[in-house]
Amino acid sequence: MQQINIPNPQNEHMDNKPTSDAQVIDEQRIDEPQVIPLRRSERQRRPSITNDNVVYSVEHECDLSIDENPVSFRQAMKSNNSKIWFDDMKQELKSMDDNKVWDLVELPKGSKRVDWKWVFKTKRDSKGNIERYKARLAAKGYTQKDGIGYKETFSPISKKDSLRIVMTLVAHYDLELHQMDVKTAFLNGDLEEEVYMDQPEGFVTTRKEKFVYKLKKSIYGLKQASRQWYLKFNDTILS
Repeated sequence: MQQINIPNPQNEHMDNKPTSDAQVIDEQRIDEPQVIPLRRSERQRRPSITNDNVVYSVEHECDLSIDENPVSFRQAMKSNNSKIWFDDMKQELKSMDDNKVWDLVELPKGSKRVDWKWVFKTKRDSKGNIERYKARLAAKGYTQKDGIGYKETFSPISKKDSLRIVMTLVAHYDLELHQMDVKTAFLNGDLEEEVYMDQPEGFVTTRKEKFVYKLKKSIYGLKQASRQWYLKFNDTILS
């Protein structure tokens, strides 16, 4: 009788190389995420700046900015250059009065007024030396109502091609080119709408505290200021 050998499942892998415990541990380490310990710096840390020094530095910078370019009338009066700013504000108002920019009137019923603001600027030369202090009275144009305080605002501007043509003609015909600056340019533009503005703080006319300025010229800040100046300039040149 022929003997049949039945394979034993337990002996199927008997010929395979046995796996050691160390190899099993290494395989488990590969599957597990590796945690790299943080490396601490061995440098000596310097003590941080105290809050008192930080506050002093910020206040010092604020004082310099207020003296250089105040953002309001009250800041200008509290700065170290208060007398200079005040004198320049008086010159600005005198210039507007000489140019007949406004009339002092009572505010008509139902009319809205435009607020004002002072713009202060310390102008320096190329070496950083102070040339002059400039205070300019401007209107807060964002308080104007479309269709009431202004109608059109756009104005043409010069193109670089036009400037190149002029420079080419000057060079070709050996001409002399002069540049000029119009002082308080916007004050030359005539207003078509009725615009009223409050009197600026510190310069309110005595016994007429409730009066307002009725603007006849387009001062800086108005929505239509640049357009009115262009129309005035264009008409003058063509005439």
